[in-house]
Amino acid sequence: MLADLQRLIDLQQVDLRLHDLTRQIELFPKRRAQAESELSRTRHTLEQGRSHHTESLKARKKLELDVKQLEERISKHKGQIYEVKSNEAYRALQQEIDADEQQKIQAEDRVLEAMIAVEELEKRIKAAEVELKNVEHRVTAALRQLGEEQAALKKEVADLQAQREALRSQIGEEMLTIYDRIARAHGGIALAEARDEVCQVCLIHIRPQTFAEVKRNDQIHFCESCHRILYYIPPPPAGPAAEQSLDAARDKPVEAGS
Repeated sequence: MLADLQRLIDLQQVDLRLHDLTRQIELFPKRRAQAESELSRTRHTLEQGRSHHTESLKARKKLELDVKQLEERISKHKGQIYEVKSNEAYRALQQEIDADEQQKIQAEDRVLEAMIAVEELEKRIKAAEVELKNVEHRVTAALRQLGEEQAALKKEVADLQAQREALRSQIGEEMLTIYDRIARAHGGIALAEARDEVCQVCLIHIRPQTFAEVKRNDQIHFCESCHRILYYIPPPPAGPAAEQSLDAARDKPVEAGS
């Protein structure tokens, strides 16, 4: 195979992999934010529960104070009832006592309801605290894994960039210019495999004479339809292992689409 052609094939694989890694690395801030948002939501839920619990305790204390005030007023009126001089005054005072006792019953009911509500909130808070610990553990593990994954990808990027520079230094300037121009125009795919007289990227038929020349891999040919550089992979010797190697080689050039 023409040396520049083989190097261009290798360069395209490196460039496609670098493009894929760059897209993956660009997603890390979003993935990290998604993990942290779950933790933030869980903390917010717990904070809301605690705030509601505090307000409920204040409301219950106010209701208990209302009950105490009503009890004091009832006690005071009961003490006054023996001091009245007329039946009319007695009846009026008794009516106040009855009204206060009714209000006291209602206030005590509200106190009971408030106590039940506070107990329910306390159960929810305990459950939210457990959930927060679980989420913190899960998010911490996820962030650690993301960090390790990002570091590994960055290392691979650095290795590939070095490999890319080495490959480009071995390719003629004219061929690099052609490669870069086609790659920019076609989403990074500057080369296409020719197989069975068909360009495997644009899927347009190749003329038999052109295909015969492409199969020699001794000079540069372009697809008449998509204008990519064509290359040919000879079939390996028959056998299961050889077929697997051929399939892997054929799949490589179309990783990033057209």
